[in-house]
Amino acid sequence: MDAERSDLKSVFEASELLNASLDLGFILGNLLLVAMSRLLVGRGIVLLSDGDDAGQFHVAAAKGPAGVKLGDVFTLAAPADVAVGGAIPQPLQERGFVLLLPIKHQRKVVGLVGLGVKASTKEFEAIDVAFARSLVNISASAIHSARVAGQLQQVNLDLAARVQELNTLFELSQAFGAALDRDQALKLLGYALMGQLLAERHAVLLKQAGGDAPFELAAQHGLRGVLDEGFLAHLASLNAPVRSESRGEGEPKYIHEGLLAHNMAMAMPLRMQDEMRGVLLIGPRATGRAYSEADVAFVASLGTLALTAVENAALVEARIEKERLEEELRLARTIQKRLLPAEMPTVSGYEIASLSLASRHVAGDYFDLLTLTGGNLLVAIADVSGKGAPAALLMANLQAGLRLLRQGLDPDNPDLAAATKKLNRVVCENTDAASFITFFWGVLDPRTGRFVYVNAGHNPPRLVRDGTGLEPLEAGGLILGVLPDAHYEEGEAHIATGDALVLYTDGVTEARNSEDEEYDEARLDVALGRHCGLSADACLKALRLDVETFIAGVPYTDDVTLLVLKAGA
Repeated sequence: MDAERSDLKSVFEASELLNASLDLGFILGNLLLVAMSRLLVGRGIVLLSDGDDAGQFHVAAAKGPAGVKLGDVFTLAAPADVAVGGAIPQPLQERGFVLLLPIKHQRKVVGLVGLGVKASTKEFEAIDVAFARSLVNISASAIHSARVAGQLQQVNLDLAARVQELNTLFELSQAFGAALDRDQALKLLGYALMGQLLAERHAVLLKQAGGDAPFELAAQHGLRGVLDEGFLAHLASLNAPVRSESRGEGEPKYIHEGLLAHNMAMAMPLRMQDEMRGVLLIGPRATGRAYSEADVAFVASLGTLALTAVENAALVEARIEKERLEEELRLARTIQKRLLPAEMPTVSGYEIASLSLASRHVAGDYFDLLTLTGGNLLVAIADVSGKGAPAALLMANLQAGLRLLRQGLDPDNPDLAAATKKLNRVVCENTDAASFITFFWGVLDPRTGRFVYVNAGHNPPRLVRDGTGLEPLEAGGLILGVLPDAHYEEGEAHIATGDALVLYTDGVTEARNSEDEEYDEARLDVALGRHCGLSADACLKALRLDVETFIAGVPYTDDVTLLVLKAGA
């Protein structure tokens, strides 16, 4: 009777002690301590279920020479009631446990308490088993409460970590949003990886718009070795994150081998709008701790922020480049307009009309009309290669050379062939091989109608005879800027009353309609035959209408220049 009272007192005191705490380690340690000291046992163990139906239990507490360590996992068929001797699972028998008691909560076995041989080597008596069972039953609720409290604490910790990550991502999103260029965004990504995850190394691979390689190495820190083509090729097909410490089913072995070879711990695909845009390689933590699923999710969000910043930076750079080009085109157009005649010269017996239309680009069309000593008229038209400000500047050089050469021309015998040769040499010496000019110029004696000219590779102007057909003016030589010693021949024609001289650039004949057909020279010649009997201004307007009727609203792709010189009746 006294022994039973003593046992009841011990159980009551243990109950108060165990239920006064939510520290699982404290509860399990004291459970073993009370049982082993009361029953004079030299070893004890507490196994807790991992919460599945596979019969797995892990060592949660152990005292004495139990032959196990905390965290060891056993797969056991848990007994429904107290087990002794041969009824105890073999792994525990081998470690010297002779009494096994189930820890039950809501009739489910959630753990096991094992006790070794008594110090007296005697078998456990019924009163010993009853005491141990009572102690274990009382501790079951305390163990359950402690485990729930631990789970809640872990949930709270995880929640706090997620809140911290969200705050961090919010702050980083603002920082990425302020990144002005790609390099700045990639540096910020590197700082975030080192600061938030303590990642010792990383590499950012971005898809290339063209080229043979699948990626360009956009940024890296501490990368070990050169990323080989095979590894990059496998990364190009990456659809989900891969960690070096775990290989999922279907994940290519080559990626794991590549990660290990370069001492990287994770490969994260960077995607935008369901399209693969790059890969982020991350090295191990400085602490050595593996990346968790939460870390993977954080890296995915971080990678999306960085990729968005990189893409936005590219758009900003493209916009800046577009604005720069537009400003260059505006400047070139301004230069071009200033180089064209502000008004047509007055030549007795002749009408002059001109048209200069700018396309969406500046191609460098140029024409000029200059009065020479004695009243002769110099007529010139040119098309400079290239676009933008360089073409306009080359056109300015042409105008300067032309106006300088005209001062040395003999009004009665201008010798345009020799002057063209000089002009060609100047162009060759001051431009690169890719720059050239198609050029036509001539001098008209308005008193006699004599017209001498040189055509340096330009579209042959048409001399439309009054009712008798047309004559292309082709005599000359190579375009300017190709061969410094090119030879030029001078041609001569006579412009009679009623005739019209029409000069144009290839923007006229190469104008295209919606079927991608060119207006071409044949259509131009037909239109000239119909309209050149009109005044110079009316002829010019009719030619323009004919071209624009053909293209039917399709924008010009090149500058259009037309010049009509009509001998009066």
